[in-house]
Amino acid sequence: MSASSAAYRQQREDAAASKARSTTRNLLLEILKRSGECDVTTLAQQLGVSSVAVRRHLTALECDGMVGARLERRPVGRPARLYSLTDAAADAFPRASERVALDLLARLEEMMGAEALDRLLRARLGDLQKQYGERLDRAESWRDKLEILTRLRDEEGYLCNLKPAVDTDGEHALHLVEHHCPMADIARQHPKVCGFELELFRLVLGEPEIRRVEHILGGGRTCTYVIPLRSGRGEAAGSVQSPAEFSSFSACDVPE
Repeated sequence: MSASSAAYRQQREDAAASKARSTTRNLLLEILKRSGECDVTTLAQQLGVSSVAVRRHLTALECDGMVGARLERRPVGRPARLYSLTDAAADAFPRASERVALDLLARLEEMMGAEALDRLLRARLGDLQKQYGERLDRAESWRDKLEILTRLRDEEGYLCNLKPAVDTDGEHALHLVEHHCPMADIARQHPKVCGFELELFRLVLGEPEIRRVEHILGGGRTCTYVIPLRSGRGEAAGSVQSPAEFSSFSACDVPE
């Protein structure tokens, strides 16, 4: 067997193993959702896998904050460790909230007109501006502000990160990149949502020249915003001259 064939076979085997792990994890979550609490032995029996495999999945889920455990004393033998889902596990299950939100927005527009919908979306913009502003006010520098904003968007499911870039005029800049849009279905029906997102960034960072250069709803892979490095007007001249300090930044690195 050639080296390329062996590598291809290994890739297929790795992909199959990954799919199997994902299926087992999802079934485990469903069992805990339906049962409330389970011990390792019960989970292994229902899943048809070994106790070792179950413990490996549970450890990973505990690290992700989706599963918790408690000890239960029993008449015979050692205490049993019972596992249950945390509130964070709710995101692993289907939700109807976005569909309901779409229906309510459509009904609002139907009953009260486009102006009422616009006022509602603008009120939401004001709420976000206040919430973000309270967090960004704690920043000690322009870099801190950008990192806090990135963390906020990441927490809300946008898979957000900052990266250095060169703008169209050759000037250094930063790109705020959102790899996912949890509001995509709503934005497709109400495109003004995307305009308000851009306005939100301009307001909370105090930079009117922030612009979007890639748009998921426009067929792009990401929503990418250009932030000029001349921003951070209140800081020392040398503090934001180069984007290099952001090159290794990811949202997970930002302190709470």
